[in-house]
Amino acid sequence: MRPKTIPELRQEIQASTKLQAESQGAISQILGLNQATVSRIIRGQFKRRSKAVDKVLAYAEISCITDQPLTPFEVTVTQLEKLAAARSPNGRHAAKLIRLAAELLESSLPPSADEAMPVGQTAG
Repeated sequence: MRPKTIPELRQEIQASTKLQAESQGAISQILGLNQATVSRIIRGQFKRRSKAVDKVLAYAEISCITDQPLTPFEVTVTQLEKLAAARSPNGRHAAKLIRLAAELLESSLPPSADEAMPVGQTAG
């Protein structure tokens, strides 16, 4: 058992039928959070677990623990983040760059048919 990664939590929050069924205003009132904060969390725009994220997870009945092992990619990112965790400005910058690269790789989509076409050929 391990804690879920932020991308795993984002995915489950965005897929939650309970969060989609209720208005963000109602959820914010129930949880005692600002509506803009609830909106941001539901859209998956958070970088770490916070008290607000934990409240939304609890409301949506989303567990923070999983039995699934980390993928090789996630293992590599975790190891790189540990290496960059030095309490120096360079370590913090490295960690930010690693997280950004990981998010970009995770969110990348396969190329569209136009992008995959060899140079010099046109769609026809």
